[in-house]
Amino acid sequence: MASHQRIVMWSLTVLMAYLVGTGMAIQCYQCDSNEDETCPSGHSFDTSVNAMLNCNGFEADVPGQFCVKIYQESPGWGGWQKTTRRCGSRTSFGVAWGCRWSWDYTGVFRETCYCEDKDGCNSSSGMIPGFIFLLFSCLFGIVWSFL
Repeated sequence: MASHQRIVMWSLTVLMAYLVGTGMAIQCYQCDSNEDETCPSGHSFDTSVNAMLNCNGFEADVPGQFCVKIYQESPGWGGWQKTTRRCGSRTSFGVAWGCRWSWDYTGVFRETCYCEDKDGCNSSSGMIPGFIFLLFSCLFGIVWSFL
């Protein structure tokens, strides 16, 4: 019976370590080119000027589990460009990472990109917190098994 309890304990420890490691909040850029001059409307973006923020923190306009970048461009010579970067919690197209392109009825081009694989577009806060939790969980499991 003690062997069965150890297997259950180790299974729960590994599961918790995995969940904590993957559950760390993603860090995304949050800016709007219409409101912030350090958030350019083109495809270039200076990461040294803009800081990432925790998508589960109070600073996030939209709390979420992934990052979103929306680029819009109107047609013609006098057209405009706009880029919005933020956290996201729902996609317009279901769970499909990558970019989608569309045009609205006025001819405005829209590119919407969703990602969740790395910070900055962007992933979970890395493997270090999950690894540390796994290490301490294993040590706890070893000590507990000798009690």
